Amino acid sequence: MRKFFKRLRSSCRGQSATEYMLVIAVVVLALVAVASKLIPKFEAGVDVLSDNIESTLGVMPEMTTPGSG
Repeated sequence: MRKFFKRLRSSCRGQSATEYMLVIAVVVLALVAVASKLIPKFEAGVDVLSDNIESTLGVMPEMTTPGSG
């Protein structure tokens, strides 16, 4: 049993995998944090763009009603 723990402690194979997983977890957390800040701004921009297009082109009422056509 002692040999097993001694060998486990000196092994670097599992350590590398753990470090990679920690780096990936930090990157994912950073992406989620950035996305949570940017998505509302993006949605607001799309809404403004949509309103501008509608006012410029003058959307026809029959185009906005689902199932018509």
